[in-house]
Amino acid sequence: MEAPANNPFQTPEADLVNTPDATPPLYSLPAVGLATFFGTPLAGAYVLAHNLRQYGLHKELRQTWWLAIGIFVAITALGFLLPENVPGIAFTVVQVIAMNQYAKSVLGSRLQQHAAAQGPLYSNWRAVGIGLLFILAILVVVVPLVMVFDLA
Repeated sequence: MEAPANNPFQTPEADLVNTPDATPPLYSLPAVGLATFFGTPLAGAYVLAHNLRQYGLHKELRQTWWLAIGIFVAITALGFLLPENVPGIAFTVVQVIAMNQYAKSVLGSRLQQHAAAQGPLYSNWRAVGIGLLFILAILVVVVPLVMVFDLA
C-alpha cells in the first residue's frame, strides 16, 4: 500500500542546517550591571565570566571572580561598620558602577565588534533572573547564619 501524496501525517521534507561555526550568544554590558544590581557583584561576575569564557580570556576570568568577591566582602563589611542612617542604595550603586566599568575595560571593544557584526545577545531579562537567583542563594546562606549568631 502506498501513501497518498497529500498525507497530512507524513513528516515534512526539509534540509537540516547544521551551523557549528555560529557565534554563541553573549551578554551585553547592561546585562552585567543588571545582574550586579539584582544579585551582588557575584552575579555580575557570573554573567561577565560567560563572555570571558567565550573569548578564552582565562586570566581575566580569575581576576573577575577575585574582584567580585573583593567588592562583595568590602561592601558587606562597610554595611556592618557604617551607621544605620547611610542609605543602602549607595552600596548598590558603587557595586554596579564598579562591575560595569570593569566589564567595559575588559570586554568593551569586543562586545562592540560583536554587536556591529549582528552577533546574538542574551536577553537582559536573563541577566536579571541570574541576579535574582544569586540573591536568593545568598539569602538562603546568610539568613540562617544571622539567626544562629543572633541567638548566641
